[in-house]
Amino acid sequence: SSGINAEWKAKLDNITHEDVEACTNRIRPRQALRALEEGLVPGSIVATDIGNICSVSNSYLKFNHKGPSMLAAMTFGNCGYSLPAAMGAKVAAPHRNCVAYVGDGAWGMQLNEIMTCIREKIPTTAVVFNNGQWGAEKKNQVIWFGDRYVGSQLDNPWSYAEIARSMAAEGITCTHVDQVTDALKQATKNQEEGKTTVIEVMVTKELGDPFRRDAMKLPVRHLEKYKGTVQTTESESGQPTDL
Repeated sequence: SSGINAEWKAKLDNITHEDVEACTNRIRPRQALRALEEGLVPGSIVATDIGNICSVSNSYLKFNHKGPSMLAAMTFGNCGYSLPAAMGAKVAAPHRNCVAYVGDGAWGMQLNEIMTCIREKIPTTAVVFNNGQWGAEKKNQVIWFGDRYVGSQLDNPWSYAEIARSMAAEGITCTHVDQVTDALKQATKNQEEGKTTVIEVMVTKELGDPFRRDAMKLPVRHLEKYKGTVQTTESESGQPTDL
């Protein structure tokens, strides 16, 4: 009902704009997702990958088309899913705007498909959230493992938008939230003209809730050499120490 929708929108607005200490030269993930929501044209198909930001993104998607519109990895956990899924949707429904949401970790498993988009003339849009981390795994390390980051940090000394342009696609980098909506609108226009676009959104390291809080708990250390890593409580902030 409209009352429930209005209540949910108000709640989401509060969560989106609540204060979380984070670096100021990047975009907060939830604010980026709200800006993307405002830029999606009616009838769009959106495929979301695994990852912390992508799991949060599912709350910001609204669809008015009768028929399949949301494609998501969800609890299957199939990393590298979103762009191939969006490409398949574009082949099946070439008249609809098809968009993939993906983090920079999962993007490394599928960016090569941009070549397929160009070669096979499958115009698609990919939104890449660049925060320099495997967010879902890092969230577990924040909450239950004392912020000991193992294999979850990503050093990205390159631009994914520049890589896209080198592959004959369009590339847009967003460093401020005010650029995000217009970037998606431009990508939509590009798609109508038969062009594939990668939108690189430079976001903070702020993290949302973990996938399965019920599936994890504080570790028990049995070996003496690991006694120094014993955690008695979960992280109070729930956020990385390198925000």
